[in-house]
Amino acid sequence: MKINIGKVTVGDNMPFVVIPEACDNHHGNLSEAKELAYAAKKAGAKIIKFQLHLPDEEMDRECIRKTSASMFRKWGDLYGFIKKNLLSVEDHAELIRYCNKIGIQYFCTPFSLKAAHILREIGGDAAYKIGSGETEDLPFIDGTARLGRPMVISTGMSTVKEIDMTVSVLKKFGVPFSLMHCISTYPPKSEGELHLGVIGELKRRYKVTVGFSDHTPPEGIVSSHGVHLPESAIVAEAIGQGARFIEKHFTLDRGARDADSSFSHDPKTLKDLIKTCAALDGAADSRRDVYKNERGVWIWAKRSLFSTKDIKKGEKIRREMLVSKRPGTGIRSKEYRSLLMKRAKKDIPQGKMISWSDLK
Repeated sequence: MKINIGKVTVGDNMPFVVIPEACDNHHGNLSEAKELAYAAKKAGAKIIKFQLHLPDEEMDRECIRKTSASMFRKWGDLYGFIKKNLLSVEDHAELIRYCNKIGIQYFCTPFSLKAAHILREIGGDAAYKIGSGETEDLPFIDGTARLGRPMVISTGMSTVKEIDMTVSVLKKFGVPFSLMHCISTYPPKSEGELHLGVIGELKRRYKVTVGFSDHTPPEGIVSSHGVHLPESAIVAEAIGQGARFIEKHFTLDRGARDADSSFSHDPKTLKDLIKTCAALDGAADSRRDVYKNERGVWIWAKRSLFSTKDIKKGEKIRREMLVSKRPGTGIRSKEYRSLLMKRAKKDIPQGKMISWSDLK
């Protein structure tokens, strides 16, 4: 199970991927957007995500004021916030060229079908990220799927039935897709808001690569038990549940007076996160074997077969003649059944580690 986002592949048996989300932390400034791309690249990211907003395509100006004014009071409402902080289509085209130049994959969320078509026209359609607000917007999902590009779908604020409907549309058009577990709170305040078990359920139910769109701050959260729950523990659980990539908001300055920077990663914490994810991913290897670093313990901790009594030459080996003892350098105790039909080739004294040369 894997999906390609341009030159970056996410999926099983692939390195875990951290996707910095520039969101609106560039404040509508192309130079800041380029700085974010460069800083992400320098921190070790292979990909960075932006958002293409066409406000009048994605919302009704009057209706949105009634529902978003309290949350976006500083900007009037959601429309005002997006209008103030968006990058133009021309900015995105230049940003795509810049990302190609410095060697980081440009990735983008279109918030309308028109935006998806524009991304295709300007070369920003390596894959489409679909935000949680559009998860069950079937006309939008249908229209975007028809473009035939890979799609990454966030599942915040959605029921299983709604996700089922979206997945059925994606399968109808045969587009490669993955799902992202997402909790649409900015940021979550306790472990009870994370619902990380959903990651495993998404993977089992839909048999696709699953990621995690996480809005917890770099310093983690305080749990309902009153203890600090670090971000690394949250990421470790997500990986343990089957997540193969994570999306985290990214800023140049966590002190910026905007909507998202306070809970976003900055260049230093992003670099640390990428290293942490690589380490946790390495610890999550599922191949079971006798590992090289276990050999020193294996040689004395495992058990071999010893005789419980004197065994005469020609005597048939019986179960009561055998006992397992350390170390595991002889005939391993797991093989005891293969000895029961054999006879002693010579006298075997009590307490001897039995070897194949003792038997015939």
